[in-house]
Amino acid sequence: MDERNEYWKTMYEELEVQMKDMMSMTLELIESNGMEKQKTIEKVTKENNWLREELEKSKMAQMENIKLNKEIRRLKLLEHKFNVTYAGKFTLKYLALKSSIKEQIKK
Repeated sequence: MDERNEYWKTMYEELEVQMKDMMSMTLELIESNGMEKQKTIEKVTKENNWLREELEKSKMAQMENIKLNKEIRRLKLLEHKFNVTYAGKFTLKYLALKSSIKEQIKK
């Protein structure tokens, strides 16, 4: 009977050692996974910050583009007014005459 008890006691101790080894391996895996996750989180955070900056730049560029488009439209309307109205045509002819007089004076 003593031999049987010794056998089971030895088996229990071996099982206990195996369980401890398994638990330490599991803990190592969890810790290494945690490090990998931390690195991934840092990488994603950096990328996210970069994307936010690019989005902000894009928004600013879009606002500038809208302003420039409005200015172009205003100038095109002004050009159209000069080309269509009598006062505008008169002004263009006056400017042409003025520049031709300047050319004549330079010669």
